[in-house]
Amino acid sequence: MVLIVFLGLVGLSALRAFSNWRTGILLMILIAAIQDPVRKLVPGTPGWMTLATAPIFFASVLGAVMTTPGWWSQFRAQFPKIGSWLRILILATFPAFMISATYGPGSWKLTIMGVFSYSLIFLAVISGFHFARHLTDLRRVLAMYCIAHGVMLIGSLLEFSGLFSSWSVLGSKILGYTWRRDMWGYLVQMISGFYRSGDVMGWHAIAVSTLSLLLALTSDIRKRWLWFLISGVAVFALLVCGRRKMVFMLPVFAIALMWIYWQAGRKGKVWSIAFLMAMPAASVYLVTDVIGADATQIRYYKESSDETLDTFQAQGFRALYDTYDQSGFWGEGLGTATPGSHHIKVARPRIWQESGPSRVLVELGVPGALGFAAVLLTILLSVWRVTRIAVVARSASGPYAASMMAFFIANAGSLMVSGQILADPFIASFLGFLVGLTLACAKPEILGRSTQLAAAAPQSPGKAHRLPAMPRH
Repeated sequence: MVLIVFLGLVGLSALRAFSNWRTGILLMILIAAIQDPVRKLVPGTPGWMTLATAPIFFASVLGAVMTTPGWWSQFRAQFPKIGSWLRILILATFPAFMISATYGPGSWKLTIMGVFSYSLIFLAVISGFHFARHLTDLRRVLAMYCIAHGVMLIGSLLEFSGLFSSWSVLGSKILGYTWRRDMWGYLVQMISGFYRSGDVMGWHAIAVSTLSLLLALTSDIRKRWLWFLISGVAVFALLVCGRRKMVFMLPVFAIALMWIYWQAGRKGKVWSIAFLMAMPAASVYLVTDVIGADATQIRYYKESSDETLDTFQAQGFRALYDTYDQSGFWGEGLGTATPGSHHIKVARPRIWQESGPSRVLVELGVPGALGFAAVLLTILLSVWRVTRIAVVARSASGPYAASMMAFFIANAGSLMVSGQILADPFIASFLGFLVGLTLACAKPEILGRSTQLAAAAPQSPGKAHRLPAMPRH
C-alpha cells in the first residue's frame, strides 16, 4: 500500500512537472526528502526507489524544452564557450560509447546508464539557468530545499539519541547493513537518520547548513534566526554522520566564500562573512559539547585529519596514473564505473575506481576525460565571471552567486576523493541545478538596477568603482 501511494505521488508529480516544469523542480525536492524513509517502509526495500526523482526531473526538462523558446540556443548564446565544449565532449565520448556497447549481449545497458549519469548534470545546469527569472525564483527553490531536508535531518538527532530506536525508518539496519568504520581502538558508527546512508545524509547536511546560511545572510532580522536554527540542526547531522569528507566541506566553503569576496575587491565584506561563519562554528562547539568531545565521530575527525591530504593524493592524482596504466588511452567504456552499474549482470571489466577524476578517466578514456575537464573548467570560469560581476556591482544577487559558487568549490574538493555520492540522481541533478542558478545571475532582471548604479558609486574618495562589462562566456 505504501509503495502504491508513493508511486502515485511520483506519477502525479511527473505529470505536473511536464505541465509546469518550475513546479516540478519543487516537487522533485519534496519527493527526494521522503524517498528513503518510504523505501524503508516497503517490504524488500527495493533499491530502484532511489531513482524516484529521475522521472520528475526529466519530465521537468521536457516541459522546459517545450515551453521555453530557444531552450538550448539562449543558453548557448549567453555562454558560447560552454556550448562549444559540450559539443566537443559529445564527440570525444563516442569511442567510450562504442566500447561499453560492444562488450557482449546486454552491455548496451551500461552505455545507457552512463549516458543517463552524465547527461543528468548538464541538463540540470541548463534547466537551472532557465528556472530563475527573478531573484524570488532563486530564493524560493533554496528555501524549499532547506526546509524540506532540514526537517528530515532531525532524524539524525533521533537516531543518535536512541529515541524511537524501534522505528524502521531510522538508520540503515532495515536495509540489511550497518555503516561503520573500524579505527584503532574504537568503532565509528555512521548515523544516517531518515536517509539510507551516512554519505547521503552528510551531503544533505552540508547543503542545508551552507544554503541556510545564505538565506540568513539575505533575510531580515526577524526571519534570520529561523535559518540559523535550520543550519544548526544541519551542523549536528553533519558531525554525527561519520563522513570526514562531508565535514571538511564546511571550512572549505567558508574559505572559498571569503576568497571570492576578497578577489572581487569586497575586502570589507570578508569580515562580515567571517562573523556570519561564527554561527556554524558555534554550532560545532555546542554539538561537540552535547555529544561529548570523546564521541567516536568527533574523535575520528580529530585523529584522522592528517590523513586527508594522503587520501586526496591517493584517490586523486595517484588513482589517475594507475587508471591510465591499467585501462590505457581509450578507457573501459561509458557506464562501466557508474555507481550502481554492478547491478547489471553483463560482461564487463572489473572496476575499482572511486574518486571522481579516476571514474571519468576509466569510463571516457583520455579524449573524453580531457573534454569533460574542459567543460567543467569553462563552467567554473563562467560561474566566477558571473559571480564577480554580481558581487562588484553590489547586486542583491551577489550573496547568492558567491555562496553557491563556494558550495560548488567545496563539492569539487569532495568529489576529488570520492564520486560515489553522484550515484544519487537527485544530488547529481540538484548540484547541477545550483550551478545553473548561479549562471542565471547574469540575467539583467536578476542583477537589477544595482549594476548600473555601481558603475557610478564611489568606492573611496576620489576613486570610481569600475564595473566590468558582462562578457559572453
